[in-house]
Amino acid sequence: MIFTPINRFILLALLPIIAFIVYREGQTYDPALLQFTSSDISTGEEISFFPRSIEGFSRSGQVRLYSKENLYEYVNGHAEYFLSAGFIRLAVGEYVKTGAESAQSDAVVDIYDMGKDIQAFGVLADETGDALSSVQDGIMGARTPQGMSFASGRYYVKIAAYDETIPLDLFAVSINRSLGSSSETLSAFSRLPTVGTAITTRFVKEDYRGLDFVHNVVEREYRIEGKTVQVFLFLGTGSEIKELVASYLAFFRESDIEYSVIKQDTLDIYQVIDPFEGDWYLVPAFDELYGIFGEVDKEILHQFLVSIKDSDNGKRGS
Repeated sequence: MIFTPINRFILLALLPIIAFIVYREGQTYDPALLQFTSSDISTGEEISFFPRSIEGFSRSGQVRLYSKENLYEYVNGHAEYFLSAGFIRLAVGEYVKTGAESAQSDAVVDIYDMGKDIQAFGVLADETGDALSSVQDGIMGARTPQGMSFASGRYYVKIAAYDETIPLDLFAVSINRSLGSSSETLSAFSRLPTVGTAITTRFVKEDYRGLDFVHNVVEREYRIEGKTVQVFLFLGTGSEIKELVASYLAFFRESDIEYSVIKQDTLDIYQVIDPFEGDWYLVPAFDELYGIFGEVDKEILHQFLVSIKDSDNGKRGS
């Protein structure tokens, strides 16, 4: 193309106009591109977790949903802990006194989906320590001056109360019911044997008793007629139980630890002659693996096995 003097003049005249248009475009923006939100608004299953009303208090606003990507916005400084424990998502709902004009929340309920029952229980145990107890209708959890926390199946629930009239027990029962859990499946507590008096309960996330193949274990210490024993429990599928037992047996052989198998009804009981731990017992049962350490005599072992078999028969008969 040949530029004539006229063409050159027209192009030069257009340059200021083009520059002005580019400048204007640079100064305008789409507000939607800069509108950051701290969470997604839940429109699905999570809403059903939060009853519309609980004993004089009504759900306020929308249920907020947090994912792995933005959990830090809600629990800044503590998000990595939840993520490492199996976190999937968090739903947050708020409640106000029914009929109140104030928009200020009277209670906030956090429901963490931790993926597995044992992972939810592990978070509960980690965050509450030895303060766990039955808080209402078999729900195992912990109270604080301003709230309550508990595990319900795969969910870890925290209730923060900003009004002293909040009926925490009723909140817990109502939320637990909406999650579809029963007192029998709330946590590993219900699967521990009933022998003696429970003293302390703890959750060991990994390397139980120094073994790198034993994780997610619940351990409870009991006092039985003046003697102290520790019972541990691992929950899993049938194949996971078999794999863990095989790992134990391989460890015994490699470490020259003697053991023998005692058959009793449907149970195979491994009696372990351990030079470090003393004599103890390993008992696979259905979808559980139990162990009992400490001052275990014949009577205590009998009570322990009866409790396990009763639990096993109950599950098979259900």
